[in-house]
Amino acid sequence: MRDKKELLKQIMVSLAKNETEKADKLIQVFMDYIPEISAEEVTEVAQQLEDEKIFADAEQHISIERKIFEVIEKKIPQKDLTIFSAGHPINTFLEENKSIKELCERATKLNETEDSFKTLYSDWTLIAKQFSDLDIHYLRKENQLFPFLEKRGFNHPSSIMWSLHDEIRSLAKGFSKYVSEKNEKSSKYVLPALIREADEMITKEQRVLLPTSARLLTTEDWKELRIGEDEIGWIIPEPPKVWDIKISMDNHLKSDPKRIANLLSIVNDFFDGKPLEALQKEFENNLDGIITPGEFALAEQKMEDMGVDNSQFEAKIDELLKIFKKSLEKVSITNLDEGHPMDTFIKENIAIKSLLTELRKSEKNIDVNNVDHKYWEDAYDKIRQINIHYIRKENQLFPFLETKGFDKPSTVMWALHDDVRQLIKFYRSLLDDKNYEELFDTQEMMFNSIEDMIFKEEKILWATSLELLTNNEWVEIRKGEDEVGYCLIDTPPMWNPDWQHPSTKTEADQVGSSNNINPIPFKAGEKSSSQVGAINLEVGAITPEQINLIFKYLPFDVTYVDENDEVRYYNKGEDRVFPRSAGIIGRQVKYCHPPKSVHIVEKIVDAFKRGEKNEANFWINFHDKFVYIQYFAVRDNQGNYKGVLEITYDAKTVRGLEGEQRLLDWE
Repeated sequence: MRDKKELLKQIMVSLAKNETEKADKLIQVFMDYIPEISAEEVTEVAQQLEDEKIFADAEQHISIERKIFEVIEKKIPQKDLTIFSAGHPINTFLEENKSIKELCERATKLNETEDSFKTLYSDWTLIAKQFSDLDIHYLRKENQLFPFLEKRGFNHPSSIMWSLHDEIRSLAKGFSKYVSEKNEKSSKYVLPALIREADEMITKEQRVLLPTSARLLTTEDWKELRIGEDEIGWIIPEPPKVWDIKISMDNHLKSDPKRIANLLSIVNDFFDGKPLEALQKEFENNLDGIITPGEFALAEQKMEDMGVDNSQFEAKIDELLKIFKKSLEKVSITNLDEGHPMDTFIKENIAIKSLLTELRKSEKNIDVNNVDHKYWEDAYDKIRQINIHYIRKENQLFPFLETKGFDKPSTVMWALHDDVRQLIKFYRSLLDDKNYEELFDTQEMMFNSIEDMIFKEEKILWATSLELLTNNEWVEIRKGEDEVGYCLIDTPPMWNPDWQHPSTKTEADQVGSSNNINPIPFKAGEKSSSQVGAINLEVGAITPEQINLIFKYLPFDVTYVDENDEVRYYNKGEDRVFPRSAGIIGRQVKYCHPPKSVHIVEKIVDAFKRGEKNEANFWINFHDKFVYIQYFAVRDNQGNYKGVLEITYDAKTVRGLEGEQRLLDWE
């Protein structure tokens, strides 16, 4: 098969030389044999031909490129640009494009409405002004975006798109003039061309320019670009004034920019399909065959900026690691205090590996007709504890890493956790069904997946975490660990310089302990301070202490997420359905759910914010519980959205109730 870029180049050259018949044949070959081509690859070829001065002039270049995109549009996969948050320049361009699209649709309907120029003349005046305002959108591209792209050697937009902008400006100017002169015939003649050109520009931006910009520009570039936008302005009703710029992980890790650039080049080539053998040679030549955990983590974090989404990275991370495995295998962590969260994670992994070694020995010469079912039930009960190890990472470690700009564990690694969880669940079901043959023939796949995760932890995540986080942050992580629990090891000692052993605490120190409280009989007539400092609520007044106690003793789990999508509260009941720890407070809710289900949560929150829905309900079988989960929109008295309340409880008992019970059954 021909190289797709070389084939595309031949097509463009043939068109430039007016060799129409040859171009048509090549186009047919392209459409028959090339499965897909990215917009970046198309523009790369066009840029190369522009540099080689193949095109006679800008007009011919525009004409040829327009024809190419019309023919091969179906071969270009659409990149997801919705990942950019509000205020990011790409997000703003997309929001403006929605407005332009709506403008084109309104203009088309207006033009098709009989006698509209006479009966709806004010509408014609309005759309004329709005088309003239497109100049602001194009100015921001020309003066803010294009200069940054040119620094990356991509001057294609400056030479071609600018010309197309000027065509649209000229059409908009003429249209505005004809409308102001009440020249209906000329207005109706120019408008369809203006609509077509404006609509085509949206396609060029979203299929070519913006995906290419997302790949080429760094977070620092976008920060600088955003600063200059205010001076030019926007065409959307409510211009973004603040962009919640993602914290840069670079500020927290020691790294050599040249080494990182070389590393990113290798990773980029990997995702472009370059053979592993060639990449390993490149690694040896350019980086001496050495990579640190922090360098890999930094490259991993920057993948999104290079156009590699989380699902792509998740699918190929094991293959990518083969390039660097020799170097990463040398990584080791020692001399940690007992009770340090990282020491605990490491000891759990030792216990997990020991369990897997034992199970491999046990299954080596197993007779499927004579299986010790109880032994394997106990084994799978132990394997299931790996979930606790993952939950502590997700709820304790990940939130602190996110504050340092390292959120890949929250997305990619959480998805990989879920893959392991599914395998454990699947093989446990084979055991329960006594499907021994399939179980022992294939469960090695589960063992390998568990070990692959341990490698990622021990050779990348642990060392990177130790470099990113301070001692005080590790102390905070340790405080919430006991609530989640541990995997295959005993509870470690409390690692905290300020911690006191219970035997040294005074009685006053122990007041308020939430566990194993001994009830004290209430004595009527004694003075109570229960109304001191009370807060006036909609009905009644209670103190903060009473509020805390009420939520603590509620027989269900409560979690509150505010209007900014940050977790603000959860109640600390004794028997929570899903573990929670203090690390989630202030965390974006999207990071508190597995990647495969986070889109459902986001859909609910979006519907609540738009005022379309007020409640969402789910029920699932979870271990031996029948779990009922409810989401409620929280709104103030004026109806303004103020967040989401999540209520979760085990409804197994309620579900099984029958008849009535009217008498007290304490006897």
